[in-house]
Amino acid sequence: MEFYIPISDNELSQRKIEEYTKFEKIINQGRRNPVWFSEEFFGIQLMDYQRWVFMESWYRPFVMWLMCRGAGKSTEAADFLMTKMLLIPNYYVYISTTSAAQSIETFTKLESLALQRIPSFKSCTDIFAREVEKSANSDTGFLHNPAGHSFRLYNNSQLLSLSSNLQAIRGKRGAVLYDETAWQTAEQFAVTENFINVDSSFSTTTSKIKYFDPIQMPLQLLYCSSAGDITYPFYEKYKTFSKKMFLGNTSYFVADLNAHTVLNYSSINGEKIKSHLTQSQIDKAIEEDPDLADRELFNKFRRGGGQNSVIRMETIIKNSTVRPPLLYNDTGKKKFILCYDPARNFDGSILTIFQIINDKEIGYKLQLENMISMVDSDTKKKTPLPMPEQLKIIKKNMILYNGERSADWENIDFYIDAGSGGGGISAVADQLMEDWKDDTGRKRKGIIDKDHKQYETSRKKYTEAVPIVHLIDPQGYKKIIYDAFEKMSKLDLINFTDYDNKDFLLLQDSKGEMTEYKLNYDEQITLTQINLAKNELIYMNRYETPNGGITYDLAKDKKNLLNDDRAYTMAMGAYALALLRRVDLLNLKTKEINLSQIPSCVSSVDF
Repeated sequence: MEFYIPISDNELSQRKIEEYTKFEKIINQGRRNPVWFSEEFFGIQLMDYQRWVFMESWYRPFVMWLMCRGAGKSTEAADFLMTKMLLIPNYYVYISTTSAAQSIETFTKLESLALQRIPSFKSCTDIFAREVEKSANSDTGFLHNPAGHSFRLYNNSQLLSLSSNLQAIRGKRGAVLYDETAWQTAEQFAVTENFINVDSSFSTTTSKIKYFDPIQMPLQLLYCSSAGDITYPFYEKYKTFSKKMFLGNTSYFVADLNAHTVLNYSSINGEKIKSHLTQSQIDKAIEEDPDLADRELFNKFRRGGGQNSVIRMETIIKNSTVRPPLLYNDTGKKKFILCYDPARNFDGSILTIFQIINDKEIGYKLQLENMISMVDSDTKKKTPLPMPEQLKIIKKNMILYNGERSADWENIDFYIDAGSGGGGISAVADQLMEDWKDDTGRKRKGIIDKDHKQYETSRKKYTEAVPIVHLIDPQGYKKIIYDAFEKMSKLDLINFTDYDNKDFLLLQDSKGEMTEYKLNYDEQITLTQINLAKNELIYMNRYETPNGGITYDLAKDKKNLLNDDRAYTMAMGAYALALLRRVDLLNLKTKEINLSQIPSCVSSVDF
């Protein structure tokens, strides 16, 4: 006779014990060798240098990945966090970047990897996605909220993307992943670095029974970025962390991987494979922008313009948004400013286009929409196009930004550098006074600067020419326009684009969802030109002359390496904005006060 004695809730069956034993062996082996766990269970194949970085970063509380573009730091960071969160229960991670949108983009990388949405990872499994706790708001468990994207695992590990509102994120506790760390400010670090200031092994209980808990994995600060400017805290952290690592402090680890490492040492299990970067890509980047190539490919921190710079990168980042450029007047009602710095033999010939925004709260501001470099790509030294070709481009963009169904030229203003070297008057303004026909045969009115002294007689002859031209003398106005740019940018009145040199943008809608916007060729060229303009601007300095005057010029160590034509057109736009705001201020009408409607504070008068 056999007796069946049911087990209590506090006891485990032999089958359960065997299952948990296998599970415990896998988890502990994964904690000892996380690279093995990631490749075996997530199906993510890492390259040899990535394996080294992964293992060295696993248990250290202070880790820095200084990696060039193409080294795969975002993908490796996503894999690293997935592995750590699955193997360590109750592990909280926060993503901190320069903006909420950038933080969400980093989150989306991990989500896409977990949900097998990245075609290049053909062997990627859905094991991590199965461990994400599902909810009524999301079938996958990945929650998309405007305040921050998040998810939770069944072992209570969590990840959350942080907003850029520092006051709203104070007081949190957990590990932090910093992405694009090079441009984060000291204030951001001061708030988020305190997240790990708690002992993860600390706990209290009222129970009389003493339990011995395993040692907890320390919380971690992981800084990921390419090189930036030495004026930002990331550079000081790079120096400090490196020194501590060299001195044998096991709490610190720095991985400094540049383009040469990726190009020459990409291998799997010791066998060389094709790298993400090619020598032709590196050569092209060096040719187009040596300064940017040094920073993003070879991990060389730049010095910027110093304390006298017209604008700091911090201001540019704060006023940059991820958006496609506007290449034409899409509504026919928008207003634009065109700024043109012509050149034929030397320098660059740049046409920059701003949209005028009339904000109800702060008044007029500018949104940078397009930047066209009129370069002859067939020439060896990439000199500007012949002036007839440049004029064709100007006329085409005048039509595009004025709008097809608008009168000539009610929606645009045109600022032109009048310096003799570029031919702003003779080769450009003179040629635009006469009426002309566009490609469809439609007659277009000429344009003129009615206030310029050289057109005293011409404005009587060309009576039909529309007075939208403003000729700017560089000798007399350079200080004025750069002074205007310095003031307008500090007031956050000029908005730039944010672009990471990919062929798409990740845009966030009102619900917090991220959508991929595919960029066409012209949009990619425009966004690249705007990035080059930012680079010129941060090296533009304000100098005091011995006689007490002020001049503006490129930093001394960059004068022979960079042009300032893009920066100059940006300053012209700022000057135009300053004039708009001045006129707007003068035209403000004082409200008439109706004295009979003023509430009385006197109940009675007794004489």
